[in-house]
Amino acid sequence: MCDVILFGGTSEGRRLAEFLRDSGIKHIVCVATEYGAELLQGCRVRVGRMDEREMSEFFAKTKPKIVVDATHPYADKVTENIKKACTCRYLRVTREETDMSLGVTVGSAKEAAEHLSNTSGEILLTTGSKEISEFSALAARAYARVLPSDESVAACIRAGFSPERIISAAPPFTEEENIAVIREKNIKYLVTKSSGASGGFDAKIAAARKTGAECVIIRRPMRESGLSVGEAKKKITELIK
Repeated sequence: MCDVILFGGTSEGRRLAEFLRDSGIKHIVCVATEYGAELLQGCRVRVGRMDEREMSEFFAKTKPKIVVDATHPYADKVTENIKKACTCRYLRVTREETDMSLGVTVGSAKEAAEHLSNTSGEILLTTGSKEISEFSALAARAYARVLPSDESVAACIRAGFSPERIISAAPPFTEEENIAVIREKNIKYLVTKSSGASGGFDAKIAAARKTGAECVIIRRPMRESGLSVGEAKKKITELIK
């Protein structure tokens, strides 16, 4: 049994995990990959993706008082499964919205690839490895910046990216680091999700503006309301008293 099950894998999730650890609150942090687990020192961690049935079984076994969903704003299917499986108090931690007028806006990775197929010039993909296969047709002129994990690199290889076009590095990336990559690789187009300041969006947009690269921004799959990290900490403290 535990007081809190936290679905993390984000910067917000890590901050909440540290809060739970330092507060002595009994918890389990659920992350998708071993890389995510490595960032959570001193926390009780469960590694591996779960579908709705597996979540239901996990909740029945651990009997949490609260389930906190601090997953990525683009992990809409995961959030849907958590909500369906949860039978206790559910808290959603959301990330601030970003200004979508700062580039060309598309609805999905597939739409981003279709837009870029009508262009020429080098591309920097900063959307992660989950949907990297959508950009397979552009692999010869695109660089994929992904997490430094075997899983992420393997996904890029399967999608047709040669090793020299895979930038395996851990975020966060500063504006200066983004500028350096854009200039070194002669990038003309930067593809990003609307991930908020904590997801590096602001630093990427600023770098693109200073270097003249065009931003292609993938919209969030849904609009949702929720709590900030600070609000979530207060609510958790209130609920487990």
